[in-house]
Amino acid sequence: SRGAGTNGFAVHRQHHKAAAATVTRSNRQISSSLFESTVDINDGDEQAAPATAAATTPVEAEIKVEDEKVPEELVKPDPNQLLLASLNEPVPEAGHSVESRETKTGTVHTLTVHLGQPGHPDPLVFETGKIGRQAAGAVLLTRGDSIVYSTCARDDEPKSMIDFAPLSVEYQERFSSAGMTSGGFNKRDGAPQEHEILVSRIIDRPLRPLICDGWKHETQLLNWVMSYDGKRGLEALGATAASAAMYISDVPLMKAVAQVQVGLIDDTFIVNPTNEQMAASRLNLIVAGTKDAVLMIEGAADFLPEQTMIDAVSLGHSVIGTICDGLDAFRAVAGKPKKLDTIPPPIDGLQDAVNALMKERVDASLKLWDFTKKEREVESSPGGLMYVYCIEEMLKEFTEEEHGPGITNAIKAALKKLVSNRMYNQAKTESKRMDGRALDEIRKIDIAAGTLPGVHGSALFTRGESQTIATATLGDKGMRKRMENVEGSGFKRYYLQYSFPPSCIGEVGRVGGVKRREVGHGNLAERAILPALPSENAFPYSLRVESLITESNGSTSMASVCGGCLALMDAGVPIERPVAGIAMGMLLENNEYTTDDDACVVSDILGNEDALGTMDFKVAGDKDGITAFQLDIKCEGLSVQTMERALEQARVGRLHILGEMSKSLDKSRSELPATVPRMVTFSIEESAIGKVIGPGGKTIRGVIEDFGLSNMDVGEEGQVQLTGFSTEKLMEAQEFVKKLAEGGGGRDGPRKDRPKYVGPDAVLGETYTGKITGIQKFGVFVEILPGSEDGSTPGLEGLVHVSELHTERVRNCEAFVGSMNVEELTVKYIGDDKGKIKLSRKAVLEEKKANK
Repeated sequence: SRGAGTNGFAVHRQHHKAAAATVTRSNRQISSSLFESTVDINDGDEQAAPATAAATTPVEAEIKVEDEKVPEELVKPDPNQLLLASLNEPVPEAGHSVESRETKTGTVHTLTVHLGQPGHPDPLVFETGKIGRQAAGAVLLTRGDSIVYSTCARDDEPKSMIDFAPLSVEYQERFSSAGMTSGGFNKRDGAPQEHEILVSRIIDRPLRPLICDGWKHETQLLNWVMSYDGKRGLEALGATAASAAMYISDVPLMKAVAQVQVGLIDDTFIVNPTNEQMAASRLNLIVAGTKDAVLMIEGAADFLPEQTMIDAVSLGHSVIGTICDGLDAFRAVAGKPKKLDTIPPPIDGLQDAVNALMKERVDASLKLWDFTKKEREVESSPGGLMYVYCIEEMLKEFTEEEHGPGITNAIKAALKKLVSNRMYNQAKTESKRMDGRALDEIRKIDIAAGTLPGVHGSALFTRGESQTIATATLGDKGMRKRMENVEGSGFKRYYLQYSFPPSCIGEVGRVGGVKRREVGHGNLAERAILPALPSENAFPYSLRVESLITESNGSTSMASVCGGCLALMDAGVPIERPVAGIAMGMLLENNEYTTDDDACVVSDILGNEDALGTMDFKVAGDKDGITAFQLDIKCEGLSVQTMERALEQARVGRLHILGEMSKSLDKSRSELPATVPRMVTFSIEESAIGKVIGPGGKTIRGVIEDFGLSNMDVGEEGQVQLTGFSTEKLMEAQEFVKKLAEGGGGRDGPRKDRPKYVGPDAVLGETYTGKITGIQKFGVFVEILPGSEDGSTPGLEGLVHVSELHTERVRNCEAFVGSMNVEELTVKYIGDDKGKIKLSRKAVLEEKKANK
């Protein structure tokens, strides 16, 4: 295959190590990147076996080979075992060392961390003091020949009027790092691409909750890939470099944070796998955390069971501990004192005063069970009546004169803490949530498939007050999405685009470019559906899914998974294993830490439960396994037991949602909609590609026109794809192209030249009145001399360019000619350009004006 798909996973037949077999992969492959895919892949003829298929035993495999008497030199090794062979090579033991050396420009500190993991001989080498010395923190992180440069900088003065940590993160993969240059017009690395935005998000998410409360300095993390060796993925490396830069700076990140990637081949986990290993992996997991706790997980899988995910997270976290131990030692010699003097201390008595004043009103606000989201917000939103009353009353005792302009935000924070605590108390003592549901209860689901008659596939998915209109569009290879990164360029056969307009939450706002949140949510939903899609050989269409969020109150990304899957099924995409998604939350009495005993895990979270709770855990898959997952936690100490409980509760909720989906559409439509173009794919010899394409694409254009096709695509390896609405014409075109490739000429021998005009030549400067034969954006075609009476030869046509249509500028050629409401034009023959007749209506108008 020419590309390695990043959003999917290879499904392999489960051959034993001793079996003599060649594994055929499906198109759902994975590369080093979790987010970026170049899905331009051709499958083998075999269909991949289900992930639950029984493995061949060693005895059976050996007997099979012996009975068939396959010569030893012809026995092909299992490709997976070749990929795992490097895990048997010795690696240095896990550990770290720190060195400091004096240079002409100052002291340079170097941390070397060995992970001690099979197949990972290259250490992580952190260096500071040599580059970027004016930043608050700067780190050069090297692994093999890959190098990431990260800086952390902050403003001198805090912004006292804000109530959040003002952190921004940028990540850029410089094309020069891989000896390439951008394909753009100016050859300059420009605005961040989608995968760079996604990496920026996984850098941000685990760091932001660990910055000390009250930090108001504008803070920026900038990250550049300076060198890339093409061996392993860059996401975890970039995130670890960024956290190291912040950790040694004076920004109050008080604990070291690191990230690793985990893959799975057969039954073997691999930490920071190579790109080749990841191409065969059924798991792509990013784990972030401190040495004490997991803070974030992100990834996708090929219908893996929950226990496999737990085992992978546990392995990844153990390696994170090794890196964090090294970063602690690094900070001890290279770190700056943390800037804590601008963080306001807690105001004595404020929390107690807020609790005494607002406890009963907060409890009442959590029992507005029959109210809508908008009705509850009147009372309990940050700008609602409850907050206004609390601020007004507290300012009488805690004045701005005594405590400064930040006292209003401090009151809001105290009230939020009270609401969070009382929300937990209600869940713990009454097993009720703020909308009256039980902890594991899913909101009412309403589904309507096929709601939009003009699109290929559609579904309206509503879960409580979260709603999406999902649509699916099918097309040929011309509809694929082009991707470009430091690993090369390629195409995505399938992609999901998520939109979150302000109206879905009852607000007004700017509508324009795609926001980072939309990119992240869309990518998560995209990864969740991908393993369920048929291979490109089985279903050669390109697939575009759009999810327009029309209402939002909790986990619209998981609604997009459900709606997107249903829209594809409505379009006739043969999905054998429908997938659904659910978001889990966790409520705690104390948001700073958790234990398995006090955690309240809730299913299908609301927006407030996300904002005031401590966990957002999104899980997607079918009844047997997981396809995508994303965990963000705002506290330290998430135990394996709590994660297992959340995954099991998510599995039960997922089964319920799948059941509701099946009531609306239990299987894919048996026929494609009439509006979907039909498609034929076949192969020709590579040596015949030039003949089929023709000079400058002349032959392809002729085939498209002659057979009334929508499109024709010829791949580099001889794959031909024909698209059109007439099955009969597609078959004729296929026969023609095959004969042409074999050296013949299609239906009736060599392709005949089209009939040409036979008649008197046009006279230069002469005026003609002729019928309009075609209107394009660039001009109008006019037949100035007729063809033969029997129609055997065409008339003489010329082009009136848009600039020659009128004496004044014509902005829209089609609209202008349409407004004239004529079938003929009077034009002047003004010249010949390589056999093409040039005509002018403007010259005729100018002559008339001059003769008046």
